[in-house]
Amino acid sequence: MKTKKSILYLLAISFTISLASCGSTKKQSNKDFYSYYSKELGVNLTGKEDKELIRVMAAWKGSPYKYGGTSKSGTDCSGFVGSVYSEVYDKKLHRTSRDMIKDVRKISKKSLDTGDLIFFKTSGRKISHVGIYINDNKFIHAASKGVVVNDLDQSYYKKAYYKSGKVK
Repeated sequence: MKTKKSILYLLAISFTISLASCGSTKKQSNKDFYSYYSKELGVNLTGKEDKELIRVMAAWKGSPYKYGGTSKSGTDCSGFVGSVYSEVYDKKLHRTSRDMIKDVRKISKKSLDTGDLIFFKTSGRKISHVGIYINDNKFIHAASKGVVVNDLDQSYYKKAYYKSGKVK
């Protein structure tokens, strides 16, 4: 009986010590965070970007493309954008890229900030694609190769660019 109490006492002390040490671990510094995600996304981050937005967008990178999809197991462009905004900001955006323009206040391309939406006309005269601006002229979106980061100056996106906007 005495050994049972001794073992329980030792376990309780061990548990208390492990809990105390959990709280004393250093949090990832801002410099480490932005350095890590700059490499992860292939973008020069300034250190002023919304950490949660950056973390969530990076977590989606590499998710496969699936028309009509809204999850990391398969998503289309508006499914990706809507899911990110829902997770990070608890905002419900329209479901299609064409309708998402209703969710933004239009801004110039020169005024883009991290998290702004970028709209493209990739086929025809109507908006058919949307992505999220990161920084350094780069944006993240769900393309045929899945969720990827591209540069707005790539000829395809430069030609297809339509408008940008800040989510209301």
